[in-house]
Amino acid sequence: MAKREDRGDPGSAPDAAKNPTPSRENPDSATAPGRRPATSRQRIFVAAMGLFAEHGYAYTSVEDIASAAGISRRTLFRYYPNKAAIPWGEFADQIAVMRKHLEAIGDSVPLREAIGEALVFFNTFPDSESGVHRRRMRLLLTEPELQAHSMLMYSDWRGAIAEFVARRRGEELGDLIPSAVALTAQGIAISAYTAWLDLPSERGVPAELHRYLREASSILA
Repeated sequence: MAKREDRGDPGSAPDAAKNPTPSRENPDSATAPGRRPATSRQRIFVAAMGLFAEHGYAYTSVEDIASAAGISRRTLFRYYPNKAAIPWGEFADQIAVMRKHLEAIGDSVPLREAIGEALVFFNTFPDSESGVHRRRMRLLLTEPELQAHSMLMYSDWRGAIAEFVARRRGEELGDLIPSAVALTAQGIAISAYTAWLDLPSERGVPAELHRYLREASSILA
């Protein structure tokens, strides 16, 4: 099967690929023109993940995803700036939630414990979603075409961790220790997910992932 190329929405802004969130207008508004009320980012995500599992990421086009979701290509781009953003789902919104979680942690909580629990908080999901989450994470960690976009997403995630560490230590965001801790936290998360994905499906539940995250977080000072 020939590989399909997706060049993005020709009507989108040049920086759209760098912005993991839709435009400032509410993408789920039922009053937005040309959009079916039932359309949502989650509906597109579910349709895309089904196609990726059946045909592979590289051989699934934006048109395929839009058709499966029952929308037009143009409508899809109101929710996601490109195909690479779809497997990340609501990641940008989740980072905002994690920032608030970190802000609420008291100064008396040791840094290692605070970051370890933030990793668990960020990676908590219902047991019933374990299967789709495992497929999603395997795709994000192994699909070559997703790596460039993943670097942008990881950068935003590290920024939230670095902000917390810098604030706790009274340092600047770009200082050595906040940056080093953020990179280490990313390594912990990826290592924990890699180990979790190696487990048989019946053991691939959130509790096992959380155990790996807490164990790996013990390396933090």
